[in-house]
Amino acid sequence: MPPTAKHYATSNARTGKDYAELHNWIDDTVVQKKYERHDFKNIWAFGPEIKAKFGEEGVQEYIEHLREDIENKIGKLVPDHKETLKDAFIYFGFTRP
Repeated sequence: MPPTAKHYATSNARTGKDYAELHNWIDDTVVQKKYERHDFKNIWAFGPEIKAKFGEEGVQEYIEHLREDIENKIGKLVPDHKETLKDAFIYFGFTRP
């Protein structure tokens, strides 16, 4: 997963805001919380809390954080197959066509 500071930079490039507080919350130092907050199935559970605090854009940045992390993790695990996975990355929104 990219370092949290990289998430700040990509959020800032997308929105003009670094969303540091949100990214720090997602990447909690308590491993169990960090895993729960990176679980795609929990977007619905955490979404209302994030929306209340950061608005719709914050929810989108939460999803982008997860997307960046999974793209990075998959890319590290299968570097020799990245070209093969290109279509899957595009299909699931990890990268843009």
